[in-house]
Amino acid sequence: MALDQQSLHTHFGQIWPIHTEAFCELLVALRRQFDGDLDRMLVLAIIGARTLSRGRIDGLSYDGLLSPDRDAKVDPAPINLQSIADYSGIPRETVRRKIRDLERRGWIVKGDNGHLSVAPEAAHALAPATEATLTYLLNVVRACNEATSE
Repeated sequence: MALDQQSLHTHFGQIWPIHTEAFCELLVALRRQFDGDLDRMLVLAIIGARTLSRGRIDGLSYDGLLSPDRDAKVDPAPINLQSIADYSGIPRETVRRKIRDLERRGWIVKGDNGHLSVAPEAAHALAPATEATLTYLLNVVRACNEATSE
């Protein structure tokens, strides 16, 4: 059976508890990785969504992401402080502080045009957070597959 909105509604009782437990585990892992600062995590995630967006990294495996030989010439979609604040609802000054902190950590870089992108070093520093995210996704996919295979 294909997974769609109706099958999620139909199998809610089987999928939701697994999602909720896995999501809590993911948030705890992310909170730890970001020293309790989920706004910092969100700002980086938004920048990362533009840096590693759909269509820009087709064919990139997780091992490829971590590879030191990875092509660093991925041209990220434009994003700046104001667009992050507008999109996230996080106040502009808070976004500015988070960007400064992420730059100090070496996790993001600002191009000559002022656009932000995730630095290659972030992939290694944040590997535990990525692994936690992959585990979350796997748990939810398994729950969906088990619920809809009946």
